[in-house]
Amino acid sequence: MRSLTPRPILLALTLILVVVAIVLVQSRFKTADAGNAQSSPKPATVGRTSELDKKDTPVKPSTNSSQNRTTPEASVRKKAPTKKTSIQGSSKEADYPRAKEITAPTGFINTNGVSIRGSRGKVILLDFWTYSCYNCQHTQPYLNDWQKKYADKGLLIIGVHKPEFEFEKDPANVAAAVKEAGIHYPVVLDNRDGTWNAYNQLYWPTMYLIDANGFVRYKHIGEGSYAETEAKIKELLAEKDHAQR
Repeated sequence: MRSLTPRPILLALTLILVVVAIVLVQSRFKTADAGNAQSSPKPATVGRTSELDKKDTPVKPSTNSSQNRTTPEASVRKKAPTKKTSIQGSSKEADYPRAKEITAPTGFINTNGVSIRGSRGKVILLDFWTYSCYNCQHTQPYLNDWQKKYADKGLLIIGVHKPEFEFEKDPANVAAAVKEAGIHYPVVLDNRDGTWNAYNQLYWPTMYLIDANGFVRYKHIGEGSYAETEAKIKELLAEKDHAQR
């Protein structure tokens, strides 16, 4: 007959086993919670811009940046004269460049000589051209028309013939082209590029409008904008007449 363990001892052992089981279960839960806390991602910071976002975001340039400066051509075309500048030539110095003089001409057609200073008081349209340039040929009918309409009202057109090719340097060739095109205003032969360089010229054709006080008030490169150019001619002629009253 086998012996039996006393009942109090069994109860004590059972209680110990239960306590040990509870401790083991609690320790497992704590370990699981700690593991979950380490693996969870941190919340993103609100309002922070990554370096990539910064690169893709356009930056408004400073108003003092040299890249924002308008070119001389743009400033000539955009600035509108005030009542003061339209009457007093001296007050235009800060707004408009002075016209350069005809420089080192190699000859003249339809005149014995012409100059910017000597034509002060007139509105001058200075046209840089060369006779074999088809763009220049396309603008010629408009120049002839303005000559007819506004010469008696104070407009002086001066053609500055700056040759591109060697054969265009021949005065006889230029004279024949002037006659064929029906040009009656003065033409300056600029074979040494004197006036061309004085105006920092790059393109044929280019037109400048110079007011009665000798300031460059408008510039247009190439064909087109004929209505705009004619409107500016009329504006400067009206300004000239108003200043002379």
